Amino acid sequence: MKKKFKYHINYTAIRVAIASFILGTICLVLFKTSGNTGFVGIGYCYTLFAALVNSIMLLLILVHAIRHFKDINEHLKTIGIILINIPITLFYLNLV
Repeated sequence: MKKKFKYHINYTAIRVAIASFILGTICLVLFKTSGNTGFVGIGYCYTLFAALVNSIMLLLILVHAIRHFKDINEHLKTIGIILINIPITLFYLNLV
């Protein structure tokens, strides 16, 4: 997958978005299977942390896209993958 990206920052942002999705899913599954309300607090804290990290990555990608406008398609794909986490997170929060 690394060879598909010209810029390392896009590859890093994709990895952060995927890791956020996987960890969020693990938190939700642990809560749903165990019924332990402690996982809800952990999940909400994690959601705030992941939102902060993904927002910073999104800003970095936007600045990088402006600076390297000729490769806008690569940047738009990365932005799209990062933004896909928002509706997934909202769906997970409605399940809790």
